[in-house]
Amino acid sequence: MTTIAAPRPTRAGYLPFDEEEVQPNRARERTRLRTGVAWAALPLVAALVLAATGYIFETAQGTALTYQVAALQAQKAQLANSAQVLAQELQAADSAGALNVAATHLGLRPAPTWQVISPPPPNGSNPLLPALAALKGA
Repeated sequence: MTTIAAPRPTRAGYLPFDEEEVQPNRARERTRLRTGVAWAALPLVAALVLAATGYIFETAQGTALTYQVAALQAQKAQLANSAQVLAQELQAADSAGALNVAATHLGLRPAPTWQVISPPPPNGSNPLLPALAALKGA
């Protein structure tokens, strides 16, 4: 008697409801492991992105403040320069020659004679009386 052996059927893939699977599917375990690692690394990646975004924001804000400080320093230098120019103009306006020109424009003339005012006598009289009399021309 001759026995003919039929070939064993081959399986195309793993079916989830197949209970006869004795050996676990290694590809499926690797995929599960990769997925687990990806989910575990997700908070780390999110924290790194958040830290990088914060660093970029702080750097941009620092750069903007640096530009603002430079602009304020330039404005301060400009104001100091204009204050110096105005002080020089004020000194020029307070000079004797400038006052004589301004008095001439107002129609004022210098006095024809000069008078010397002496200090008042020490007898206790009002010291302003001789000065007022000299100014009145008395």
